[in-house]
Amino acid sequence: MLPGKSQGGSRYTFLNSQSFNIMDGSGSFTGQSVHTESTLLLKSNGIKEKTSQLVVCSGIGYGLSVMYAELVIVFNAKRADAAWIQSLYAGLSCATGIFFAGFIKRFGPGRCIVFGGVMSGIGLFASAFASGLIPIILWTGVFAGVTTGICYLGAFIATGLMFPENASFYLISLTIGNSLGQFIVPLLFETFISQYSWAGAFILIAGVSLQCVPCGIIIHYSKRFFPKVNVSTSPTSNAFCDKSLLSDLVIWLVLLNFILNSTTGNVEAWFIVDHMISRGFPRESGSITVSVLGIGNCLGRVVGAILRFHCVNFPTINHWIYLCLINAGLHAIIINLYDYWSILVSCFVFGISFGTTVAQTPAIMYEGTGLDRYPQGMALVNIMCGLGNMFGPLLGGLIKDVLGSYDVSFYLSSGVGVYISLNTLIVAFLMRRRRRADSANSVKYSLVESK
Repeated sequence: MLPGKSQGGSRYTFLNSQSFNIMDGSGSFTGQSVHTESTLLLKSNGIKEKTSQLVVCSGIGYGLSVMYAELVIVFNAKRADAAWIQSLYAGLSCATGIFFAGFIKRFGPGRCIVFGGVMSGIGLFASAFASGLIPIILWTGVFAGVTTGICYLGAFIATGLMFPENASFYLISLTIGNSLGQFIVPLLFETFISQYSWAGAFILIAGVSLQCVPCGIIIHYSKRFFPKVNVSTSPTSNAFCDKSLLSDLVIWLVLLNFILNSTTGNVEAWFIVDHMISRGFPRESGSITVSVLGIGNCLGRVVGAILRFHCVNFPTINHWIYLCLINAGLHAIIINLYDYWSILVSCFVFGISFGTTVAQTPAIMYEGTGLDRYPQGMALVNIMCGLGNMFGPLLGGLIKDVLGSYDVSFYLSSGVGVYISLNTLIVAFLMRRRRRADSANSVKYSLVESK
């Protein structure tokens, strides 16, 4: 095995391949990887397991929008109270991952995913025997949400470790699992509730959660293909975070975009079922609309992956400038529609646009942090997205209780989308200036080394 020479980047030695160096956070290489047949097999199958895992993790969160509308009726509950279930599940499944970073580092993502899948299934199963909202909030929102967070972060970390040579592309491809979950799981919720009531639906969804277990097993037994990272431990970093990230203005502006987009951007997925019920449509129509939104979301994530694959010299962050404006316009349009087919088509179009937007989140963070800081950076992303997913449904439910409609929620989402677009212009400028500075420093380093 040939030794690699570090040139301002981190050296990664692959089993059954020659060593090479990463020059910057975009994933460019100074050496050429020599892939074996086993490595190529891993590339073709490994991403499928982690994508399937996100189908479960994120899909259940979207499916809870169907359960939300049902539980409001069953327990005659306020929407702000019922919203705690999906807000805590969605929020904690993203935000708590950072607290398990050391756990994942010690035991490996595969074992941790198995553990998280089993525990999440237990929480959902226990919710079926609840006599009110509070036990469901605790078992599904808190317990299942926290343990799902282990699976969620584990999938991203495993992908970054398996595919460092083109991590941005694979990370975007991974997020397709989120939209597939949004398409599939709400329909499962609707079918289970219709056939077996809300309690039976929780029992069956618990079985769906256990699908993370085989995914974790496969990831665990693929770990021999993971690269060995030769990076010295910095005194400014630990298992939870990297202090250099917290002092980076660009990272903070990017994180601000992420939390705002998570808080307001998903208003259709959270409330379209209840919104359509209030417009006189049956719950089944709302469930179908959420699934159609998921289909659009899936197509959008494919578009995001294609954009990243073909626009290799175009920074990923730049796409957010126009995408967030499109999202803002669609929020304002959807809330003013009353015809079912108009709502359905508009939600499909919004799904494409929003899916393209969120698919680029891990790639944006990867390009902003580089591979060395990416696990900590992605943990921070999950915290921001988790907080947004937690407060967004609560805010929308409260607005519905107080004002009697979701109109303000949609208009608020539209205004925030415009702000994110403007903020992204600033971030894109700062990142471009940083890349130029890094390029100049790299040239100076090469000149000094040659002497």
